[in-house]
Amino acid sequence: MHRQTHKQRVIGAHAAGIAALALSAGSATAIAQPSEVTDLRRQLQQYEEMTRQLSERLTALEQRSTGAPTGDSSIAARLDELEDIVFDIDGRVGSRTVVHAFDALELDIGGFITQTFTAAFGGGESTASFNQTQFELLIKAKVNENWDIFLAQGFLREADLDVRDPDNPMFAPNALRVPQIIAWTNYRVRDSLQFQLGRFITPHGIINIEHFPPVLLNLNQPQFLRPFSGSTIFPNFLIGGQVHGRIYVGANDSSMLTYNAYVGALPQASSDFVFGARVAMRIADSGFTVGANYSGGERSGNGGGGFGNLSIVGSNSATSNSYHTLGADVLYDKGKILWKNEFFYSFEGDGAEDRVAFYTQPAYRITDKWIAFYRFDYLDPGQGLTWGYENVFGVNYLPTPTVRLRAELIFKHLDRPSDDIIVAQFSATISF
Repeated sequence: MHRQTHKQRVIGAHAAGIAALALSAGSATAIAQPSEVTDLRRQLQQYEEMTRQLSERLTALEQRSTGAPTGDSSIAARLDELEDIVFDIDGRVGSRTVVHAFDALELDIGGFITQTFTAAFGGGESTASFNQTQFELLIKAKVNENWDIFLAQGFLREADLDVRDPDNPMFAPNALRVPQIIAWTNYRVRDSLQFQLGRFITPHGIINIEHFPPVLLNLNQPQFLRPFSGSTIFPNFLIGGQVHGRIYVGANDSSMLTYNAYVGALPQASSDFVFGARVAMRIADSGFTVGANYSGGERSGNGGGGFGNLSIVGSNSATSNSYHTLGADVLYDKGKILWKNEFFYSFEGDGAEDRVAFYTQPAYRITDKWIAFYRFDYLDPGQGLTWGYENVFGVNYLPTPTVRLRAELIFKHLDRPSDDIIVAQFSATISF
């Protein structure tokens, strides 16, 4: 078989390698670490430039020669070496089907799946179920240097645990839910000034902002964040807009100030508009982050519905009332200690009862893979509903950074005589 010239072989190799890398650039983070992909891109660019320069030198030599087909032997040897390197990079990128971003500079795809087993014991009765399978697909696109898009799409199979009658806990029938959880567009002027539009997490407290199960010690959020996508104290999510940013302050810019100011509508009640703000300060290397929160607006009932996920809150009124909520949160995260605390008081208008909620959740990192925690969680939801508190004891095991296994024991007390319930829950979250 006729052997191609070095120039033809190297150009062909580059074409294959560059095509594979270009097609996989948007989805490479789903199959490799971002730093590895960045290094591959940088190496390929360097080799491309070296090959171009050597090819130009080889062409010039061939034109000046009297018929020698291969030019300078040292250049030919270097071209052979570059050809091998390009083929090696092409092999590392892989030949699998890849995702191509139409116009975005970068496209990241990831997600996670969570499986939960729950057993409840109360009043001599017990029930158990593999009651939740949750899959979320996460997509982020960098359109250009200033514009970003993010989507979290859920695919959920759930059987809510109904604890309204603690003497007879029961699971609701399995329900298939396909919610659009988050979908926003963000415009960045600079780090300290950004604008976001769409469906976003309401920026209050600590755990609601963290939101995603791969980072949560307890799969059940605090009581005031239930029912999920409700508005017991403030809504979990909003459809609207916010301005936000972060500013480094203090000696050597060792502290960071973050802020959010928003206006939007409740996803399940589009005519109920709310507004609010949050300011938080991470204090140098002390481990402390403190935040102040305000929210106000209108809501119908509790803005939620259903009693799933250990919720004691339900919508018992179709009327709308105004409210103003103040809150504070303190996070300590340093060394082996991780301690989260939140307090909210909601002043309800139109003669409705005020609402109050707080929790404290200390955790101890036993090793890099094991962490134990406790949470005391109190909620008085007003609305003529019973108040209650939970004592939660749990442990997390992280065999790898992308796998989180949890075991939790929940002692739940409602403000009615002998109304106590014990819940054991096991869950696994695997992310990619």
